[in-house]
Amino acid sequence: MQKERNKEALDLSEEILKNFELSEIPTQHIILKCLRLARLIHDFEAVEWLKQEANGFEIDKEGYLTKVAWRAARRSGRRYFTDKPDSDEENPEKVERAFVDTIAVMEASVNAAMARMDVSYDRNVSISTHSTFSPPIPPSNANERTSIARLIKNNTEKIEKVKSRLYEYVINVNYELKFGEITEDIFTRKRKAVDTALKDISPEAIQKFISVYENLKSNNDEDWANAVHTCRRIIKEVADDLYPPSNTPIELPNGKTLKIGEDQYINRLIQYIDSKSTSEKFSSIVGSHLKFIGERLDGVHEAANKGTHAEVTLDEAERYIIYTYLVIGDILSL
Repeated sequence: MQKERNKEALDLSEEILKNFELSEIPTQHIILKCLRLARLIHDFEAVEWLKQEANGFEIDKEGYLTKVAWRAARRSGRRYFTDKPDSDEENPEKVERAFVDTIAVMEASVNAAMARMDVSYDRNVSISTHSTFSPPIPPSNANERTSIARLIKNNTEKIEKVKSRLYEYVINVNYELKFGEITEDIFTRKRKAVDTALKDISPEAIQKFISVYENLKSNNDEDWANAVHTCRRIIKEVADDLYPPSNTPIELPNGKTLKIGEDQYINRLIQYIDSKSTSEKFSSIVGSHLKFIGERLDGVHEAANKGTHAEVTLDEAERYIIYTYLVIGDILSL
């Protein structure tokens, strides 16, 4: 469901960008599309902002913009500073204002002004050289044209300022959705590859991953911690299958010994990687990742065994699930 929603949002963002770049439809219609885009991606702050742009800026009973409208005006680039009336002329005090005409009103004003400009030219006067009577020359419309041009310029600048903010919002959403889609596709491929490989060496791990996903749906941080515990058990089961525990330590080239017992599952996996990989760089990188995730997973596990509560955020739990998939994928690729 969410994937379909994201696909619709991505398609809509592409359509809106095209509308902007080719000036296909009035900006007011584009704003309504932007509002739908914000709703599709659950960007509620943008929804409040775009509602003000679409429906007009809210005014309180004293005639001032409401807080919501004032914030929206800032986001649209509508706020500006001007001299405060009756302030010192040499050092005038500044006051912040906002222009609040909707895009529809400003675009209509520009269109009407351009129509007026078309008929505000100076009429040609024909004077006969054979006549002793000279008709009066009508006054020039230069002042009117200057006034109309100023109106067009001011409204166009305001419209373009708001449009630039709208365009910036849509293109950022477009990039985020594209990046998210790419990342999701990469992780989906990795997850499927890992799941396929796990079916052969540890079918129980697949069921444990399902349990992890269920815990992530919860709003309880204890369930998120349980998801992390499950990741630890999955990695340990993979270690048990690939490099079973032994009570006899391994002697390392530097003369030290390395325990590979039941609880030293990270050590065992690192030994498995060293025995299978022909690349020192690969062993070093994957080994470092294993040590990092192993220390964190063990920390959460030890805290639970001591009866204390290890704080695990949803974001953190999701990261460790991704790390678990990536590390297991690297190991199983050997």
